[in-house]
Amino acid sequence: MSLTKRIAFGAAASWFSRAVTILLALLLMPVLFRRLGKEELGVWLLLGQSWAALGIFDLGFGVTLTRRIAFAKGKSGSEPNTPLMPETLAEIADLVATGRRVYHVLSLFALVFSFGAGFFYLRSLDLSAVSLSHVWLAWGALCLSQACGVWARVWTCVLQGVGYIGWDAILASLINALTLAVQIVLVLFGGGLVSLAVVAAAGALAQRFVILNFARHKRPDLFAIHGNWRSHIAKGMAPLALRAWLTALGASMVLYTDQILIAARSGATGIPAYRAAFVLVHNLTVVAVALGLASGVFISHLWQAGELRQVRRIVERNARLGWLIMLTGAACLLVIGEPLFSLWLGPGNFVGYAILAAFLVTEILDTQSQIITSASRATEDEAFAISAVTGGCLKLLLSWWLATMFGLLGIALGTTIALLLTNHWYMVYRGLGRLRISLREYTREILVPCLLTFPVMLGALAGFRRLLSQLPVIIQLAAVSSLALALFALAAWRLVLEPSQRSRVGRSLGFAPG
Repeated sequence: MSLTKRIAFGAAASWFSRAVTILLALLLMPVLFRRLGKEELGVWLLLGQSWAALGIFDLGFGVTLTRRIAFAKGKSGSEPNTPLMPETLAEIADLVATGRRVYHVLSLFALVFSFGAGFFYLRSLDLSAVSLSHVWLAWGALCLSQACGVWARVWTCVLQGVGYIGWDAILASLINALTLAVQIVLVLFGGGLVSLAVVAAAGALAQRFVILNFARHKRPDLFAIHGNWRSHIAKGMAPLALRAWLTALGASMVLYTDQILIAARSGATGIPAYRAAFVLVHNLTVVAVALGLASGVFISHLWQAGELRQVRRIVERNARLGWLIMLTGAACLLVIGEPLFSLWLGPGNFVGYAILAAFLVTEILDTQSQIITSASRATEDEAFAISAVTGGCLKLLLSWWLATMFGLLGIALGTTIALLLTNHWYMVYRGLGRLRISLREYTREILVPCLLTFPVMLGALAGFRRLLSQLPVIIQLAAVSSLALALFALAAWRLVLEPSQRSRVGRSLGFAPG
């Protein structure tokens, strides 16, 4: 399988995983809105997003271990199924053995710290309709499952490091689909916080078990030899892991603290509509950066081989695709946002176009930053810790301050302003420099052509919806979304596909492209 196809497979697997998760989440969210009280729903969203933030207890070790396994694997060739040379096999075995011991310690730390932190925070919540004991049971189940997930994360590192990009996403999507389906059934039959948490925990544990067995099946040679703990390996990775962890910590401070600020200022009832809007926009980002994240291991191989032109080609293509996905999604949501949320979650659950626009600006620029920095970090350039942590701290301060004047909008604007002052310029500047792509070239070849598509899309979608204003809302939504997809396809045809790729696609469709 060619490099392009393997990257495409990894991205497609990520898109498939996200599509399955989004589809079932779209079904779960209205069920939660209609079956749970506002306070109980707010508490669940608070716990669920706080649980997601516990991924920082990886302490940056996962991305560093994956990269080291990828560098070792590259010595025996870039194909995932290539037999490993004895020295490569021994090196990976030692990396895995060292990683397992580190993750044993990290899992225990994750359990103790997360449950302890929850003890001090959750007891301060002012709850009237939800039992605090139920909140504790739910949080304990989530913490235990996260600790077990950290303990088993080494096998995901192995899969990705040897080149099986995307398989973990496919397996995770299947487990997530089953998990969300069970949660929907339980809520429909009267389940609440504890049952939702237990099912989420069971899903997380099942996911790790399945990935481990898949790794055993695909690369039994990695399990046939027992490596040894190497203190020099752990010490060599520690500085890079620390910087990677600080980068992830800054991102978590941005992504997972809004609900805490809202709960502290106005109670849990203010969380659902705000969080639903953010999750919808953030899902666009996850889709837009999938190709960039899937390219990381292969960029490591190419960088080590000195194939810089190929690295630049991959990064430029990923950036164009990311921009187009986000700009198309932004134009569509700005045109149909209110009716979409009313149909999805019921009347009165739309957070407003001002907050939605703030989310879109933040996530569009974050997509650019993630695509560039993921490529830069694949070359072992962990240079974004200070920017990320500064951005996270500044976000907390600005969101808290602006919330006193603008309420929920202030919290969203705090994120936008904080990242504009930190990550959204520094990550692009540093990453492009590392990848040897000039800022002028990036602006001329990628930024300007992509940005010019936005006013065209926005005007076309707004005018099209006005023409359909007398039709039922669901028809308007379907028609506008279909036009948005068509416009995206046209833009991607010209800006993302290379001439040779357009020719191949054209021939497969039975016509010769221009």
